[in-house]
Amino acid sequence: MVPDVTCTGAIPGPARAAAVPRTWSGVGIALVAVIALLAVLVIAPTVAPAAAGPAAGGVDLEAEAARLADELGAPGVAVAVVDSTGVVGSAHHGVDGDGAPVGERTTFVWGSVSKSFAALVVSVLDESGTLSASDRVASVLPALRGGELDTTGVTIADLVHHVSGLPHQVEITDVWGRTSPASEVVPEIADVAGLGPRGTYRYSSLNYLLLQAVVETVTQRPYGDVLDEVLASTAGVTDVVTDPGRFAEDVPPGHAPYFFGERPVDVGFDSAGLAYGYLSGPTDSLAKYAAWQLGDLRSTSTESVERRDGAVGTGTGGRYGNGLIFEDRSDGDDDEVTVVRHSGAVPGYFTYLALAPERDVGVVLVANSYGELRSGESAGAAGAFADRIMGLPSGAQPDSGLYTGVIVGGIVLVLLLVALLGWVVTGLVRRPSPRRSTRATVTRVLLVSLVGAALLVGGLLGVPAVVGVPLGVASLWAPDAALLVWLTMGLVFLVTAVTVARELAWNHRVSGGVSASPDRPADG
Repeated sequence: MVPDVTCTGAIPGPARAAAVPRTWSGVGIALVAVIALLAVLVIAPTVAPAAAGPAAGGVDLEAEAARLADELGAPGVAVAVVDSTGVVGSAHHGVDGDGAPVGERTTFVWGSVSKSFAALVVSVLDESGTLSASDRVASVLPALRGGELDTTGVTIADLVHHVSGLPHQVEITDVWGRTSPASEVVPEIADVAGLGPRGTYRYSSLNYLLLQAVVETVTQRPYGDVLDEVLASTAGVTDVVTDPGRFAEDVPPGHAPYFFGERPVDVGFDSAGLAYGYLSGPTDSLAKYAAWQLGDLRSTSTESVERRDGAVGTGTGGRYGNGLIFEDRSDGDDDEVTVVRHSGAVPGYFTYLALAPERDVGVVLVANSYGELRSGESAGAAGAFADRIMGLPSGAQPDSGLYTGVIVGGIVLVLLLVALLGWVVTGLVRRPSPRRSTRATVTRVLLVSLVGAALLVGGLLGVPAVVGVPLGVASLWAPDAALLVWLTMGLVFLVTAVTVARELAWNHRVSGGVSASPDRPADG
């Protein structure tokens, strides 16, 4: 959930889906270094057409949709521009995962944009007296009583603003096929490791999983039913997918970058994740909701003002409140404009929502492709689109070389290991056996085995620790990078095993009377 981009699960932090900081480049450098060491030890002994859409704010939305599809690497894209009265313009480009043309009724998964829906539900329940945002979470969810979230006094409002201290624990979120409600997942969070201090902003989808559980508990109803009522009564939105049956029927496969192409992703549903990342629906429903949010942000009503209160600093210049990020931007003329935004992602889908209340304009972007290694590029392209619509100077664009660097570097590393394996096998089969004592052979076998084992343990345990997710989860968010890691580990094992076999075979030949190389003295 990566995660803003918030990979709902795998990608932490609103500056990113929800998601997820993933230092893949650092992993690649480390792998190259350790593989080089192994190589020294091994070699040493042997020396669609766009749908028509109107212009909005002087911007051709049809051209924008085509441009975004190219920048995001997405087969299908839909965009909409809104003001506080409704949708001003929209455009669609390309095809969905089933090959059908993208239109206003095409269903997309909204990722962490779902969080603002959950915050709205909580605020409406607070206004009605069904709950109080100042209540301790543990007073509503018995499974948390006596735990750290209880002793630190975490409140419902803390969950909304990501100041509970909860970590970004992706093993608990983004569980495809999970049909149990969020309230049944709460015991898994009660003893979660890595809880930080209360009051400090720390983006985590676990906060919104608990918010969903709170809503289910205080209303004694499914979260989706409560959400449907709230959306109908506030924003007039009546078409949001909240049940697994309709999700399976309506949501086409998404896509993920895969070795500079696209790979289909059959996105799964998580019933406990509706509040943090697994809402979905047609683009016109999201656009209608965005128009209502824009009007609510411009409103001076008591309810609207209270919804905006309490936003907390993110530490990067923004403020997080009500499931949205508030940022003050310069308009280029020494005046400030508040931009309210959030992005979200699940494997295969990317969404971006941005609103400028003072200018009464907002944008919605949905795309059926997302890869964690390209999260910065996705956020940059979406932000630049929003700036063009809002008439703001374009912000700094993130470096687009991460994905290319990691994949090219990984491919080169795998090819080097294949070549190294070929060298070792050739030496075993065709080269004369060097004269070497048994002691020297044992020393070499132990050294190569230790280095190979260290590389395998480092890869299988260290890489997940560095990137923040298990390799199984990483395969959903970055399938090509995860495959390269698995190939690298497999080749490291083969190189190590064949090298050990070679050393033992050479020793057997010499000790068994087979002629050794006449021009090589015996080792140690």
